[in-house]
Amino acid sequence: MEDEKEGDIRVPLVFSFFCLCVTAGGAFLIFYVFVPSSSRPWYPVAAFILIGSPWIFWLLTYLYSCIKGYRRGAAPADVRQISRRQTTMNTTSAAMQSSRRGGGGADPYVGSSKEPEMPLTSSV
Repeated sequence: MEDEKEGDIRVPLVFSFFCLCVTAGGAFLIFYVFVPSSSRPWYPVAAFILIGSPWIFWLLTYLYSCIKGYRRGAAPADVRQISRRQTTMNTTSAAMQSSRRGGGGADPYVGSSKEPEMPLTSSV
């Protein structure tokens, strides 16, 4: 699964696009402020739209993710509960498979750490 994400070009492409938008918007704004005699009245509008385009994109992405969760008929908190149950079921099924193999009921790969469990805050 990591190999599929490694060759994905979408993230650098979107990042480059937003970088160009912010740079072009800044250029329009600087040109409007420092050279007012030869600038057009639409320069500040274009500058703010270009500079705000990443914010608009992330806001629309957030709204889409919220709407997508409610469209399925479940609240976002319920979706997290479902994924927790699936993780618990996978752990339970792994324990059942290890007991079927005759491994003495304990799988050496699941919970076999001998290190003490300490909260992260107290270990720092």
